[in-house]
Amino acid sequence: MKKTIKIILLVFNFLFLVLLLGATMAGWKAPSKGMLFSFLCYGYLYFLIANIVFVLLWLCWGSKWFLLSLVGVLVRFTFIPLYFQVGGTESLSAEELQRPEYFKLLTYNLHSFKGVDDDSEAVVKNMGLFLEMVDAEDPDVLVLQEYVGKCDTLNLTEVLQQRGYHEKASARSSGGMQGEVIFSKMPVLKVVRIHEPTIFYVDLLHRNDTLRVFCMHLSSYGLDGSDQQQLKDLRHGTLDSTTGRSTYHKFRETLLKHEEEWKMLEPYFTSCKKGLILAGDFNDPPASYFYQQCKQLLKDSYCEAGQGFSTTYHGIFTKRRNAIFPSFRIDMVLHTPDIEACSYKRIKSEISDHYPVVVGLRKQNREQKK
Repeated sequence: MKKTIKIILLVFNFLFLVLLLGATMAGWKAPSKGMLFSFLCYGYLYFLIANIVFVLLWLCWGSKWFLLSLVGVLVRFTFIPLYFQVGGTESLSAEELQRPEYFKLLTYNLHSFKGVDDDSEAVVKNMGLFLEMVDAEDPDVLVLQEYVGKCDTLNLTEVLQQRGYHEKASARSSGGMQGEVIFSKMPVLKVVRIHEPTIFYVDLLHRNDTLRVFCMHLSSYGLDGSDQQQLKDLRHGTLDSTTGRSTYHKFRETLLKHEEEWKMLEPYFTSCKKGLILAGDFNDPPASYFYQQCKQLLKDSYCEAGQGFSTTYHGIFTKRRNAIFPSFRIDMVLHTPDIEACSYKRIKSEISDHYPVVVGLRKQNREQKK
């Protein structure tokens, strides 16, 4: 009996090892060439935990099979800091805040202020909570997705301007301040719309130097109520293969769009090697193809200054805590090596189905470098 149990455990150990290694292949295989890897990358953290459990289990049994998962974990060790950080700091010091080379950036997918449960009646209340957050954090730049500028009783854009955010820009060439937008206390020198209405950048004047800030919202998976039910069925093992195909195709088409969006953005990143910040909703986890391609050119503020786990999308948990699948870190702030991330904070909030991220950054200007 003991031998049979050992064989069964070994089979499952090997399966989870293959899944772990497959989940890390998405960075090298574009979705169009390896769609399976792009799907597996969402499970990296959970495959990692499973393999660590097997290491401990085999060690308790005094079996050399602990090496099987241990080698797999060590081979892909570089992925762990993308999900968990030790140390880091949540805010700039009082001294740093007084120095002109430091500035703060907040990125937030606001979900039109409808909260976690898509409650349109909560918009005014959530706008007020957002203003309280802005007042408390006092960031220099707001990089916002799914922004709504006003409702029946409040013009949020005007209030933000009164708060000192006199400079503003939108990914839309028409239609005003809604959707993907940037508010700034720094002067805006230029606005370039790359892919309306979801991707654009602004050049900001920062101490006689240029700071290029991208606001990005990658294509959404567009899951509706039927898809959520299919995901619940998958979790319970009752998914019908026929009905599950529609959800699969939505994921597949969205992942292919992310690949195309990377091809669109890559020239902008390779041509601008200094003073660049990419912020927004990636709609992809850190093991994904899009993120891994970005990581080859840009640094991740979470990896520099974050601490603990930092999941940023929590829309799969409603107030009724009806979980569909685990949350992920998909809202990010990346930057070129000449910029240093000095602090990183994720703020838990019910304003949206995402959490905001506030990053303290430092950039030396050209005069200082000389």
